[in-house]
Amino acid sequence: MADIPPPPSSGNSASRRKRRRRRRRMINPASGLISKNNDGVSIIWTLLLIGLIFCLGDVAYILRYIDTTTAADNAVTQNYASSDGEDVPIAKFENFYGANWTVKEYREIRRATNIHGFQYLKQTIKEDKKSTPLTGEEWSSIVYTKKRILEMLLKVFDLKNLAALREQIDDNILRDLPTSEEVTTLYGDKPRILGLTDQTCEHFQAHSDRAEHYVSTAGTFNSGTNLMAELLIANCRMTDRMKKYGDISIGIRWQVPWGKHSPPGDDAFRHNHKTSKDRDVDDTNILPAVTIRDPYVWMNSLCRIEYGAYWHHDHSQHCPNLIPNEKDLEKYGKYLQKSQPIPVHVKYDGFFRHHESLVGFWNDWYREYWDSTSLPRLMVRYEDLMFHAQEVTEKVCHCAGGSMARDKFTYVIDSAKKGNEAHGPKELRTGYLKALIKYGKRQTNPQLTEDDLTYAEQALDKEMMDFFHYKHPHEVDGKH
Repeated sequence: MADIPPPPSSGNSASRRKRRRRRRRMINPASGLISKNNDGVSIIWTLLLIGLIFCLGDVAYILRYIDTTTAADNAVTQNYASSDGEDVPIAKFENFYGANWTVKEYREIRRATNIHGFQYLKQTIKEDKKSTPLTGEEWSSIVYTKKRILEMLLKVFDLKNLAALREQIDDNILRDLPTSEEVTTLYGDKPRILGLTDQTCEHFQAHSDRAEHYVSTAGTFNSGTNLMAELLIANCRMTDRMKKYGDISIGIRWQVPWGKHSPPGDDAFRHNHKTSKDRDVDDTNILPAVTIRDPYVWMNSLCRIEYGAYWHHDHSQHCPNLIPNEKDLEKYGKYLQKSQPIPVHVKYDGFFRHHESLVGFWNDWYREYWDSTSLPRLMVRYEDLMFHAQEVTEKVCHCAGGSMARDKFTYVIDSAKKGNEAHGPKELRTGYLKALIKYGKRQTNPQLTEDDLTYAEQALDKEMMDFFHYKHPHEVDGKH
């Protein structure tokens, strides 16, 4: 007789039933989730719900401003990004006040001010609510003595007449703008560009295949390289290169491959100090527009932001300090010698350069470009980018073999620093109108001593000072 298996144990059956009931209790009928740790799940769902509410709030905020943002986006006139070297976003917003911003700058303005870009320039220019209104006689005098500056501002801000300009610019700023005579006294009546008359342009254009050519920028610290680059990017196109590589390759480089702030050195130096992505770029296929700045103003700016320059100084007491005074000797006596220039050391990427003084730094850096025979270059005054922006940009572009991008010139009205941390704190950057006042009415830094001024006048490179029409302080203010 076959063995018959015994019936299942009642105890085992009861255990299985208990386990099934326990599992059913662990299932949340509403969500289908196991609710063994019910408190933890509730917290998670609460947090998710809060997050969803915030997301919906963000969507509502975006929808609230989508009309104004779309209006600004529709005002974009160009959107080029150079594949030659560093990426350069150059889409420009042109609002009816005539201001131009890159996409990045426009977004920064929106985040920082929470107002629409169309109102930004007006708010910036009309910032002084307590200014005393101009009298009719004052306005007539301004129109007569500052005619050249006012005509330039009409183009910069894209305004039709002087009445519209007066409406948009604060009265105190109008009072402070330099006269045409003041600008001419400082810089002459026309731009000064080294390289236009020595066959540089012809040699560069004939050197090799024009489709491989670029125009770029260089200059020592705080000399206006960004402004030069922005003007070229907004207005110049290397058309032969664009025909070969497409419209995206406009042939404008933000800086030279060996670094815009680095001295140019010789051929071996430029080759060995290229970035890895620029290793195969031929140096002689690049025409640098080298920006130079009035050395007295440049030294003042270096006191505010030293960049890679190191020298013993106290910017609150004596800077620029070319010859040590008593306070310098008291503080840095073991490093300095009485009546001797204060040496400056400049750190670049991988090497140092040493100079006799701040004046020596200016002389030495620009002399390398001035004396260059193997490297084509133009040298451009920063001040001309302020007072002759269109003429200078056109000359540089045409010298490189390029052509202007459009009939209407695009001005750059900010100080052309890229981002909040580009070259120091945002509050140190000057606006366009204040820059016109600053460079059109140069005043001697009161911290410069008689010893400093005597040394500077003797040591500054006379050939470069004369060519670029730079004046020593006593030639401007009649003192010394």
